[in-house]
Amino acid sequence: MAPAVAAGAEAQAEFPVLARVLLELDGPEVRLVATDRFRLAVRTLRTEAAEGGPRQVLVDVGAMRGLAARALREAEVTIEVDQHGVRVRAGHERLPVPVEGGTFPDYRTVLDGLPPAARRIITGRDGLRAAVTGHCGGPAVALRTGGERLVVSGAGAVDSTLPAICTGPPLDLAFDPAVLLGALDTAVGPDVLLECSAPTEPVVVRSADQGSFTSLVMPVRRA
Repeated sequence: MAPAVAAGAEAQAEFPVLARVLLELDGPEVRLVATDRFRLAVRTLRTEAAEGGPRQVLVDVGAMRGLAARALREAEVTIEVDQHGVRVRAGHERLPVPVEGGTFPDYRTVLDGLPPAARRIITGRDGLRAAVTGHCGGPAVALRTGGERLVVSGAGAVDSTLPAICTGPPLDLAFDPAVLLGALDTAVGPDVLLECSAPTEPVVVRSADQGSFTSLVMPVRRA
């Protein structure tokens, strides 16, 4: 989730909550949510068992990175929330989770308000990431579809043509390369799915083979 957190000191000072990750416990699911206003990332994890009602806490992204690194070494972890605070039980350790204050943006309203997707593209995540990286020197990277291919173009590099499964009308959009790369870095699995309803609407980036990850990326105007 870290790539979707606001990275700039100015943005974090103006909106401290954007430097935090929302940890949401909701019955059989645990959700991690992060946003920097230009992208929104949501990761949903299924639980083996759950007790108690829904809870939400905000965690600084640095602390969340440390907890994630520790949890990856275990086959199972437990999240405990009570009147004494929040803890993650990993192996024989109980790690305190430093909870931050603030009100996180209503991400559910954003997701529920998305119109149906009219265009869908499936392509290899690593190939798309490499193509976008090649255009990071410019203000925007363009993605357009034609037949069963996705063309990635921008300043300072030769266009890249990637094999893709494309449905719906042709797509022709531009993105901030760093923002799109953040969405691709957060994704999991070998293939990525892009869904778009209209040129002025956010593009949904999903893992093509895993429904647990969703990221929204806003397109930009070409200079």
